[in-house]
Amino acid sequence: MQPHRLASDYRELLPAAALREHVLCLWTQSIQPSQGVYAQRVLPDACVDLVFFQGQPPAVIGPWTESFVAQLAPGTRITGARFYPGKAAAVLGLPAFELANQQADIRDVWNAAARAPFANVGEMPTFRASRAVLETALLRHMRNVPSADSTIGAAIQWIARHPGARVEQLSELVGISCRQMQRRFSAAVGYGPKMFQSVLRFQRLLYFASRNVGERGLAELAADAGYADQSHMTREVQRFAGKSPGDLLPSAGCALKMADFLAPYGDGGSVDSTA
Repeated sequence: MQPHRLASDYRELLPAAALREHVLCLWTQSIQPSQGVYAQRVLPDACVDLVFFQGQPPAVIGPWTESFVAQLAPGTRITGARFYPGKAAAVLGLPAFELANQQADIRDVWNAAARAPFANVGEMPTFRASRAVLETALLRHMRNVPSADSTIGAAIQWIARHPGARVEQLSELVGISCRQMQRRFSAAVGYGPKMFQSVLRFQRLLYFASRNVGERGLAELAADAGYADQSHMTREVQRFAGKSPGDLLPSAGCALKMADFLAPYGDGGSVDSTA
């Protein structure tokens, strides 16, 4: 997300060290009271977010495969936690595909006991206080969280390092069937490895564009992000954002900039995991 700075103040922060295996970042957003309703376009990022709106029930925002527009009223204050791709299912206790392209009330995800430590996150008087309560609640919740699927975690890293590779290779590298790979990947991430590869490539494009505004042409950005060519990039940007690259890239931000998925990637390698 990259809201207009005059209407919206959006910030990302690293979580406590003990949370970083699962939590990519904590974030806050406030809409200026003097502005009208703010239309926030949210782009696919392969993440699940736990979101606390002041004065409203908390929500879980699932992994989307298309953009959507959130209408935020003047004075809105939000505190959120964004989970790494593939890690939210273990934290929430349900398969990620159940949240695909959905926003769910937290009451439909967790029972009263699980929700209780998070009850006051959205009602604290400052963002600093909200983040402190959220971190404390997450640390308490994580005590009972099972390990995420390590095979899928390794597969995610492999896809990140090989943006142009054929994901069908994953099953052979890991040693499980294509059908099992699809099932386990969807349970962990929300959709299959091919969709994840496309979303991650899109986010890498946003990352490179935000760091090199005006310095690189579209063809060079397409190559850097891992697209076959500029036409491929244009189709994917239209698919995920409903805009052309020229309209989107000057202002859109990358939701995964705090992750290691966007580090330089290599040409080969294996998946280091056990099924």
